[in-house]
Amino acid sequence: MDLSVNRKLRHWWVFLLRGILFILVSIWMIASPLMSFVALGFFFGLIIFIAGLGELLHAVKDKTETNRGWHIFLGIVDLILGIVLMGHVAASVAILRIVVGIWFLIRGFSLISFSRALGRSWILIISGIIIVLFGLMIIFNAVFGSMTLITLIAVAFFITGTFNVWLGLRMKAH
Repeated sequence: MDLSVNRKLRHWWVFLLRGILFILVSIWMIASPLMSFVALGFFFGLIIFIAGLGELLHAVKDKTETNRGWHIFLGIVDLILGIVLMGHVAASVAILRIVVGIWFLIRGFSLISFSRALGRSWILIISGIIIVLFGLMIIFNAVFGSMTLITLIAVAFFITGTFNVWLGLRMKAH
């Protein structure tokens, strides 16, 4: 057991390097939000394309699957959608912004509905309304929605990078 732990500790630099890269990307995203939003739109299309490849691979490999036709259909739709979104980044970023905005709407309405279960909790009602308004602003105000996505992702990358650097340095110390 000690041998496997020590082997893993030898690769502390991978966590350090990954952390530094996450931090650098987060700084780049804040410094050039337009470029990073375009890149984000492209990667959104790329992820859908890769999901389509996975769906098709699943359908081809698993011959016992009863819904193979459905998986093939979904895979083809994802491939086509991924190609279209990678080729038309403007559509991709608009769709991404709308998806995130709808997610916030659902979360906000969810909080409002939970307030009933807790006997009309005003904190949940007010926070739900704020989140619904936030979601509507993301959907209907392109600049606000785009900057919100870039800021949230940049903060998440920075936090991820910070913890990866911390973990790498902790592993090196051991």
